[in-house]
Amino acid sequence: MKTPWKLIAATAAAALLVGGATPAATAAGDSPSVDLADAQATAATRSLFSYLRDTRGEGILFGHQHTTDYGESFETRDGVSSDVKAATGDYPAVFGFDTLIIEGREKPGDADATREQNALTLAKSIREAHDLGGIATLSAHVENFATGGDFYDTSGDALRAVLPGGPKNAELTAYLDLVALAATNAVDADGTAIPILFRPWHENAGSWFWWGAAFGSPGEYAELFRYTVEYLRDVKGVHNLLYAFSPGGGFGGDAELYLRTYPGDDYVDVLGYDTYDASASSSFLTGLVDDLGMIAKLADQRGKISAFTEFGITGGVQPDGSNANTHWYTDVLNAIKADPGASRSAYMLTWANFGGSTTPYTPTDGEMLLDFLAFHDDPYSLFADDLSGVYDKATDAVAAAPTVHLAAPAHGARVSTGTVPLLTSVRGVDADRVTVTVDGTDVVDELTAPVGDSLWWTGELTLPAELLDNSARGLTVHVFSDGAEVVTEASSIVAGPRPELEPGVVDDFEGYGDDAALRSEYVQYGANTIGLEQGAVGDGTRALRLDYSFATQSYTGIGKQVSADWTGFWDFQAWVDPDASNNKLVLQLVADGVTFEAYPSLAGDAPSLVTIPFADWRPAPWDTAHADARLTPDRLAKVTQFNIYVNAVDGGAASGSLGIDSLRAVVGTPPPTTYSDVPRDHADYTAIEWLHDDVTDLGDKHGRFHPMKSVKDDEVEAVLVAYDASTDVTATARRLSVTEALWALAGSPQPASRVAYKDVPAPSADAVSWAVGEGVVEISSAKMFGANGKVSRAELARWLQKTDAYRAAHQALTVSDFEDGADGWAIASWQSTGTVAASDGRLVVDAGADGNWISRTGGLDLSGRTELLLDVTETSGYDTKAALQLGPDWIWCETGQAGWTSTPGIMAIDLTTLSPECQAILDDVRGINVFLNEGHHEIDVVSAR
Repeated sequence: MKTPWKLIAATAAAALLVGGATPAATAAGDSPSVDLADAQATAATRSLFSYLRDTRGEGILFGHQHTTDYGESFETRDGVSSDVKAATGDYPAVFGFDTLIIEGREKPGDADATREQNALTLAKSIREAHDLGGIATLSAHVENFATGGDFYDTSGDALRAVLPGGPKNAELTAYLDLVALAATNAVDADGTAIPILFRPWHENAGSWFWWGAAFGSPGEYAELFRYTVEYLRDVKGVHNLLYAFSPGGGFGGDAELYLRTYPGDDYVDVLGYDTYDASASSSFLTGLVDDLGMIAKLADQRGKISAFTEFGITGGVQPDGSNANTHWYTDVLNAIKADPGASRSAYMLTWANFGGSTTPYTPTDGEMLLDFLAFHDDPYSLFADDLSGVYDKATDAVAAAPTVHLAAPAHGARVSTGTVPLLTSVRGVDADRVTVTVDGTDVVDELTAPVGDSLWWTGELTLPAELLDNSARGLTVHVFSDGAEVVTEASSIVAGPRPELEPGVVDDFEGYGDDAALRSEYVQYGANTIGLEQGAVGDGTRALRLDYSFATQSYTGIGKQVSADWTGFWDFQAWVDPDASNNKLVLQLVADGVTFEAYPSLAGDAPSLVTIPFADWRPAPWDTAHADARLTPDRLAKVTQFNIYVNAVDGGAASGSLGIDSLRAVVGTPPPTTYSDVPRDHADYTAIEWLHDDVTDLGDKHGRFHPMKSVKDDEVEAVLVAYDASTDVTATARRLSVTEALWALAGSPQPASRVAYKDVPAPSADAVSWAVGEGVVEISSAKMFGANGKVSRAELARWLQKTDAYRAAHQALTVSDFEDGADGWAIASWQSTGTVAASDGRLVVDAGADGNWISRTGGLDLSGRTELLLDVTETSGYDTKAALQLGPDWIWCETGQAGWTSTPGIMAIDLTTLSPECQAILDDVRGINVFLNEGHHEIDVVSAR
């Protein structure tokens, strides 16, 4: 334990004066005032805010997510054991929890308990943290209510679906009811509500969560945040929350960029920042303190607290010898301490030590421990034992200011039709009439007062057809009291449907009525300005103008969601008006979950139409998992995103301005075919290309395949060996011999029915009947098979490809056979009980209380498969199911239960019980999770068929 750290009034005042801030104005002898998002916040909650405000500049509280829920130093959660405590002798000052506890997906939540039970369990855990001297913070990784997936599932337009008036708002509201249940039941020994730092909808500047930047306008995100606050505060009466806004990291010290989605001072108490890093390099630390300093300045100006709400070593603490910087913790702390602004961060919280096969974010042993202990021993880092008087500071609450905002349609949202619902929040005003007008028109829409617990004045927005021209329209809310207008609030929408574009067109920029309409369609990555250009254009009368600066960033760009099938297109075109900056222009598209890039030059300043064959696009350099991928027609059938970036390069200009137009996939010129005598319209083109790409090259030295030429015996042998080197199948170049070989490759399956041919001997009847019945081999006679007939080279390619498709559909695909170890299988990262080990070619699982999910990550194609098979050789009994994580967003897709058994054998998990949406993307399995009940289990093979 370090020397107890206590503030006195003079120290608090001095701390507030650092960086130009001033203490809250008070009269002599009066308590300091606290202006919170919740004017009715409890005295303890106001005290916590005051305490953290006074702490800024004197020390920074250290926090740890799930510190007593998961760990490396303990197996079973007891509410007391903690890796931080085990390592340092102190508990962290801030204890992190998450709403995944309510969902039963993180401890101490229970997957078999009701959500109400889990909410009360969360409340109990917050009380445990409080009794250990910690301050509680609650993050929210919220499930996707539109699809049923998890927080990483970005499909289904989920953000807009949960907004007020949206089809899934009721589901979000029910979820917030559970948050309220947890918060109101988190009480101390005296029954006083324990204050909680609530951090919902975090990291929205990125697009890895469904509430991220790509999936709604800044105004729509702001309404999501505002609704969360207003519902919990004003409907549920929860008054022990401080609300934290943490949009992510990497803002280059740009306050405007940080505040892009800010819901407003009336809804936020803490300005947060989230980022991770592996090495604590000088460039990272410079960017870190610039951003933390910028946020601290904003907090001072707005009467908020600034905090490093989530941080950590990228990938966690590695095994000894693999850590990029063994002084990471102290390097980060020293950089923060040395900066006048960054040092005013109230707390810094790192992520959880989930145990099992995962890497921790705080060490309990190894080469990183000494530095973590030095971090702990630094007087500037504050742990639980350093805290005093957190909840007993006398404060005065500042009365709530009136707030008015148009919740639906949200600011910047698109209104495609002439009539849409209006929902307006009016708080702190004794209103007797509310109207919404459309600027520059005589439209006046009257609203009806809320009834019961409703938050909204409601009505309908009516837009004449002539206003639906895809341009921005200003809306104004007018609030009246006693017949007089007392408050107005401006908002805007984009009126009219999205521009209709021809197939293959990303954008031609002709359909936007103004800059606001353009900006509503694009996500901005970093700081830049986009608008419509009417001078230098490609086709038509308008183009995109992108202005950028690298004063505080090394790259910037924009992106647009696309849902397109570009099969049949071979080239991409873009009209580019370069800026002679010599910076790097990156055109980026996401196809079938893989990011591909192309790089038109910015060396000159002459506009041109650039044509880039899709054959020349390559995976993004950072996507090493797909380094060999190519933009094939199959991938081009699944285009989902198009981005434009500008990257700074050495010697390049520090700022610039680009014109972009005519972004489109075009038919273009197909690349040359593999063989000059097999054009794309050849009946067997696909099979012959497959043979070349996946098996072997039968072409001659002149690049010809000779599809009608009879194949030779040695060529048949070469093809069979190249296709499956493990087989001893042999054949001559005759129809019957090749058919028997293909049947053997397929596993010698029994035919669905027998077909007799005069020239087929009895021992070969099954092979021929199978081949004919499955359509692998064609026949021209009902009586004769043509057993001794020759086989053309095209026939060999076609028949072998059909056999390959049969094998893929009918033979089990081995996922793991455990001959060389556990093959990546481990207890799921969110669970701390249970063990997994490989022994004698089997996976041995001892599942803990309540059972365990065992998990494996890695790319896998299960398209066409209907069952996941577990070959269980020993078990104490289980009722299993699988949860697959699918697609680039790792969508969580669960099967139905397989049924209880205590008998060893093959257990088939039915993949057809997955939702149709999940079954459609079984070709992109990123992770497999299998549930096993408490007890002992041994698995010989995991496969799919």
